[in-house]
Amino acid sequence: MYTVEISPPAWNQIAQLSLETYRRIREELEAVAQLLDTVKVPGHPPSTSSVVIDDVMAVYEVDHKRRRVLLIEVARRLPRDG
Repeated sequence: MYTVEISPPAWNQIAQLSLETYRRIREELEAVAQLLDTVKVPGHPPSTSSVVIDDVMAVYEVDHKRRRVLLIEVARRLPRDG
């Protein structure tokens, strides 16, 4: 089973978010972990991806060897012009 973990730098960034935004990020990462549990991916190197919640981008790493989804960075997105 894949677990969701949060790196120490990401915890500091999460502290700046609302509880609702953190909850939604956590739900997205748990959904990724649950999906990975249904797919066999042995031998794949770690990969990095992101999800966007409102004006926040959450960057995470999937480590198949350790079977974890690690939140590594949370950043506010710049507003779009247009």
